[in-house]
Amino acid sequence: MPQILIVILGALVSFVLFRASGQFGPVAIVSNLLVPLVPAYVGMRVGPLASVIAVLVATLLALVSMGLSSACLYLLQFGVMAVALVWFLRTTRRWDRAVALALLVMIVATLLGLGGYALLQGKGPIVLAGEIINAEIAQASAFMNSMFADSAATSADARELKLAVEGMADFMRQVYPGMVILVSGLLLLGLTALLKLVGRNRYQIPGPPFAEWKAPEQLVWILIASGFMVALLTGMTRTVALNLLVVLLPVYFVQGLAVIDCFFRRKALSPALRILGYMLVTLVNPLPMFVTGIGVFDLWIDFRKPREQKD
Repeated sequence: MPQILIVILGALVSFVLFRASGQFGPVAIVSNLLVPLVPAYVGMRVGPLASVIAVLVATLLALVSMGLSSACLYLLQFGVMAVALVWFLRTTRRWDRAVALALLVMIVATLLGLGGYALLQGKGPIVLAGEIINAEIAQASAFMNSMFADSAATSADARELKLAVEGMADFMRQVYPGMVILVSGLLLLGLTALLKLVGRNRYQIPGPPFAEWKAPEQLVWILIASGFMVALLTGMTRTVALNLLVVLLPVYFVQGLAVIDCFFRRKALSPALRILGYMLVTLVNPLPMFVTGIGVFDLWIDFRKPREQKD
């Protein structure tokens, strides 16, 4: 297939998925991976410039048919992700470094986009960011209230539900920056995994196999320091440390998953059993905390090192 046709087809598919993503409801997370997957796949097959062209064409289609705000949303939320990840995957030798650098690019692009939108609205960036955060938290609080309203049989239960939702809203307001970074990082990891899955023999994702992956050793000290600051300090310093924990704890959960993946592969478990195991350790409490602990202590214990059998 001619390369230009691949680029145009990728742009059209990405745009269609973006336009339809609002109809997916609870499975919107799937669409949030598929929308950037198409231009990223084009870029991995043809070249980074091809992903740039595909993203620009899809952005232009969104501008013409859906308006400026939708075009900016596509570009900032999906286009930058696809282009940055492809660029760093093609120019670096490690997928984890590519994900980290692409995440940094996404953060900068989001801040620039927020600054530009604030300028158009005649407001300060911090004021506008506060309004956006409050609006999203209010929407989430309303959803939680409606979901659990029927379970509040008495007025006392209703008051407890209200206090719980207000506490959740206050916590989300404190850690919102960290949650945005976390979600973006998870989307990039998911996009990288999908690119590897659909790539087959067409291209290679550089870097170590997932079962051998480890986080940089220095991060664990930032994690430990953040934990102490959250426990001992108050005010803005505690809020910053809390956001660091929101970002770093999932990093060590991923490292714990890598340890478990290594164990599964040594036991030669079938893909179906491995997927079931991943679902269990991700969804069933308190297993996620246990997996995160494995990821943290893997720095010192090295769970993946083969153990010598005693006679």
